[in-house]
Amino acid sequence: MVNNCKKGYFQFEARPDGLYLTVYPPKDKEQAVDVEKAVYYLNKKKILNYDAVEMNEAFKKGATKPTTVKICDDKHFASQEFGDYTMSNDCMLVEAEFYPPFMGAQELSVQEIVSDLEHIGVKNGIKMDVVEQFVKNKNYFEPMIIAEGTTVRQGRDGFVEYKFNTQLKPVPKVNEDGTVDFHTLENVNHVRKGDVLAVLHPEDRGEPGADLFGRVVLPKKVKHAKLRTGKNMRISGDGLRLLAETDGHVILEGDKIFMSNVLELVDVDMSTGDINYNGDVYIKGNVLAGFTVKASGDISINGIVEGATIEAGGNITFNRGVQGMTRAIIKAGGDVVSKFIESAKHVEIGGKLEAGSILHSKVNVKGPIIATGKKGLIVGGEVRSIVLIQAKTLGNEMGTTTVLGVGVDPSTKKRIDDIKTNLQELTESKAKFNQVLDVLRKRHMSEGELPPDKKELQQSTMRKVIMIEKELTEQRNELEQLKAQLREDGNARIKVSGNAYLGCRLVFGEQIYFVKDRIGHCQFVKEKGEIKSYLL
Repeated sequence: MVNNCKKGYFQFEARPDGLYLTVYPPKDKEQAVDVEKAVYYLNKKKILNYDAVEMNEAFKKGATKPTTVKICDDKHFASQEFGDYTMSNDCMLVEAEFYPPFMGAQELSVQEIVSDLEHIGVKNGIKMDVVEQFVKNKNYFEPMIIAEGTTVRQGRDGFVEYKFNTQLKPVPKVNEDGTVDFHTLENVNHVRKGDVLAVLHPEDRGEPGADLFGRVVLPKKVKHAKLRTGKNMRISGDGLRLLAETDGHVILEGDKIFMSNVLELVDVDMSTGDINYNGDVYIKGNVLAGFTVKASGDISINGIVEGATIEAGGNITFNRGVQGMTRAIIKAGGDVVSKFIESAKHVEIGGKLEAGSILHSKVNVKGPIIATGKKGLIVGGEVRSIVLIQAKTLGNEMGTTTVLGVGVDPSTKKRIDDIKTNLQELTESKAKFNQVLDVLRKRHMSEGELPPDKKELQQSTMRKVIMIEKELTEQRNELEQLKAQLREDGNARIKVSGNAYLGCRLVFGEQIYFVKDRIGHCQFVKEKGEIKSYLL
């Protein structure tokens, strides 16, 4: 059995005249055995009276050929094969190194090795395949893991994965030409209703193990994590996702998420860049010239708006006013209230406009325009409303040209005519395509299956019909809106509670009235194709 060992090994032999040592060389280029192993063996068996010089010489010669020498004259009992077992400090591993028996002595069996391990307290994790492999191959002097406890599977802390930028750092864009664009800054986490704001990854508690003595070994404690919800947010049914309940923006403070559909800013300048927000915007300070604020909802600005662009899907409130610098553009789907509007390049309002004064600006409003307050002044520029312009003072004593228009713009009537023509053409095209579809449908019913080219024709024709239907719906809606404006045109009027001065040009559709002298406390209306004034 010993001869199966491919590594270099040695064996002692107890003879009547003393103790002999035989050193065997390795096979297949394996490593030769070291003399230190024999020294350890003898110390282990408490054999101390031996010839160390003779033993060293034997190991040198035995590296290449079997060599036998006498190392002791004393008589010794033959020692059987034994294992040297070392247990790790954590009681999870036993490392074994086996030593050959004296010649003719007993070798260890599988059961004897198992008994050795049980004797040192091992109850769990004996590696039977390793034991059997040793008994078969006799790999002496080779440390091997012969028993191993059940490994603990360590867990993992729970954590929240945020689906938005948690460390916004507004950085200006550098253009290809080297210039710096301070308008495009990523400083707001925009979200839509239904967007996932955060994902919870629950903690993994791991799985316990067992040491060699069979004692339970617990995994390390892990941290618990949870989603923290608040206003405008909800947690999904599975408890793993935090969802936005509204359009708006999201920020992270500590481990808490705040979701809002109102964006609050101090000023709009180089520190913020342009703002394009899906919700309401509230600005405590000013909006500097050249910057843009767009919002799908309402916009409220406490400070001054300089030559900036302000666009809202809803209402706009300018608490201090607009100093347009001939650059400002104001657009609102709803109403606009402002202390004043001065030198605005273009103002487009879907609702009504209330302002303390409107100076040298181009203004187009679907609803009424009312210049309120102490001054109630409209001077210079071009101011138009479909239904009403009302002010205390129109123009000034210097005769500054001031255009005031009410009623439907002549271009609106032309647009109505164009839409009617388009609707007629679209309706005719739809009828022709429907005829083609009827022919193909009948052929399909009679023949059972259309050839590939006819199938393609059928599908393309159906797509065209769908597109025409969509365009018909859009143009019909626009036509109804324009007709509603025409109906309002009959009640259009201009009211002045103070004075209207020379230089004012009053426009009712295609009719124009020039104020030739100061006139006050009256309203202007269009009756039977003429513009007339009546005292209030």
